[in-house]
Amino acid sequence: MLSCVALVMVPLVPLLLQAFSPMPLYAWQGSLTLGNFRTLFGLPEISELAGNTLLFCAISIIFSMVFGIGLAIVVARTNIPARGLLTSILLWPIFVSPLVIGFGAILTYGPTGYITTLVTRITGISEPWNIYSLTGLSLISGLSMAPMTILYCLSSARQQDPRLEQAAQVAGASPVRIMRRITLPMMRPALIFSLAMNIVAALEMFAIPLLLGGPSGIQLLTTFIYDKGFEDGRPDYGLVAAAALVLLVLVALLVAAQTFVLRSSHRFLSIGPKGSRMQVMDLGAWKWWVFGATLSYVLLGIVALVFGLFLRSFVMVLSPYINPLDVLTLKNYQDVLFNPSYQRAIWNTVLIAIGGAFVGTVIIGMITFVAQRSSYRLARLLDLTVQLPRAVPGLIVSLGVFYAVIFIPGLSVFGGTLWVLAFAYVIRHLPAGYGIVAPAMLQVTKDFDRAASVAGASWMTIMRRIVAPILKPAFLSCFALLMILFFKEYAAAIFLYRPGNEVISMAMLNAWVPGYTGIVASLAVIQIVLTSLLLLVFTRLFGVKLNG
Repeated sequence: MLSCVALVMVPLVPLLLQAFSPMPLYAWQGSLTLGNFRTLFGLPEISELAGNTLLFCAISIIFSMVFGIGLAIVVARTNIPARGLLTSILLWPIFVSPLVIGFGAILTYGPTGYITTLVTRITGISEPWNIYSLTGLSLISGLSMAPMTILYCLSSARQQDPRLEQAAQVAGASPVRIMRRITLPMMRPALIFSLAMNIVAALEMFAIPLLLGGPSGIQLLTTFIYDKGFEDGRPDYGLVAAAALVLLVLVALLVAAQTFVLRSSHRFLSIGPKGSRMQVMDLGAWKWWVFGATLSYVLLGIVALVFGLFLRSFVMVLSPYINPLDVLTLKNYQDVLFNPSYQRAIWNTVLIAIGGAFVGTVIIGMITFVAQRSSYRLARLLDLTVQLPRAVPGLIVSLGVFYAVIFIPGLSVFGGTLWVLAFAYVIRHLPAGYGIVAPAMLQVTKDFDRAASVAGASWMTIMRRIVAPILKPAFLSCFALLMILFFKEYAAAIFLYRPGNEVISMAMLNAWVPGYTGIVASLAVIQIVLTSLLLLVFTRLFGVKLNG
C-alpha cells in the first residue's frame, strides 16, 4: 500500500508545494503563499490563453466525437465493403505518438505540404487552408483523438441486442430513425465515456499545439506551461506549478464527473442470455456513398500523413513540382543511424519500452493481487489510489517528477538517467495496465483460493502457483499495451530530458527546431516501423489483442 501511494504521490506532492511556495523548491524554507496564483490570474494574456484553450477543446472534441461515432457505427453496423481493413486503419493512429501525426500534418497540409501544393497547383488558390491557425491545429488534434472515440464506441455498437432494431424495422422505422432512437441511446455509456476522455485528451494535448501553434504565437495552457518552465531563460517555477495545478484540477474534476455520470450505466444493458446474432444494417443504394466517404477520411486523414512522412524520409525535398525519383536519397537514414545521439535515442526508447513495461507489469500485478485478491483492510483504498494517475496529464507527471528529483533527498542521482524516465512512464500509464489486469482478476473464481487454503497453501503460494498462471494472457496484454504506450510517450519526458537519456520523441522535437525535416521524418518512420513490429510480434506469437 505504501509503495503504491509513494509511486502515485511522489510527483504530485512536490508540485503542490511548489505551487504554493514563494521560491524554488531547492531553496524552500517552509513558507507558503497564494502569490503564484495571483500572478497567474493577473497575467495580461490569461484571458486569451483561457479563450484559446476553450475554443481548441471545443473544436477538437466536436471533430473527434462526430467523426469517431459516425465511423464506429459505419464499420461496426453497416454493410460497406472492407469493414475489417478499414477498422484496422482507423484504429492505427492510437499506436503512434501525436508528434508523428503533427509532423505528418505539416509535411502534408502545411503551407509547403505536398497536398497543399498540389491543390494550389490545380485550383490556383494560394492558401487553400491554414493549419497554423487555432482552427487548423484544433482539427489536426481532433484527427489524432478520433481513433480513441472509435475504439470506445466499437464494442458498444457491436454488442447491442439486434432484436431491438429488428423490432423497429418490422414497425417500419427507417435506418436513420433506428440509429437515432435506438442505436445511439443504447450507446450512451460509451458516448459519455468517450466525451469525457476526449475532453481530458484535449486539455492535455501538447505536441500538436506546440508544433502548429508555436510558429503563429498561439498558446494553450499546456504550451504555456512548457514555455514558462522550459523555454524561458529563467523559469518561474512557482508560476509554472500554479498553472500545472490548475490543469490538474480541471482534468481531475472531469474524470470525477465521468465516474459520477456512469454510475448508473447498468440501465443501458442490451446483452442478455437470449441474444441473437448481430445483423449489419443494409444501406442499400447509400452503401457505396458511405464507403466512399469513409475511404476518403482514411486516405486523407491517415494514409496521406504516413505517406508524407515515409516519402520525405527518402527524398532531399518533397514537392509536387519535383519528381521524387530525381531526389531519392538515403542520407536522412544515414544521418540518423550513424549519429551517436540518434542511436542512443532509438536504443533508449526500445530499452525503456521493453524493460519499463516489464517492471510496470510486475508492479501492476502485485498491486492487483493485493487490491482484488487479499483480505487487506485498505484494499479498496489501494484500488482507488492506483487509478489516480488517470487524472494526471503526462506533462504534469513530467513536471512533478522533475520537482521530486530536486526536492526529495537521494533522488537527484537519478536525474538525467533512463531510470527517471521509466519512473515517470510507469506512473503515467499505471491505470492503463491496471485496467487490463484487474477486470481479468475479477473473472477468476475465488473457489481456487479456498480449495488451496484448505490444502494448507499460503496466500503468496496461491497467487504465485494458481492465480498468476491463469492471468498469463492478461499480463501479456498489459505488457504489450505498456510497451506500445512507453514507445510513443513524449509528454512525460518533456521536463526530464537530458543529453544521454534521449528518446525518439524528444529527438524528433530537437531535430524539428533547426528545420531538419528529413531527419524528423526518418525518426518518425523508424518509430512507426518498430511499433508495427512490436504489434505484429504480440498479435501473432502471443495472440494478444489491443483493439476492439
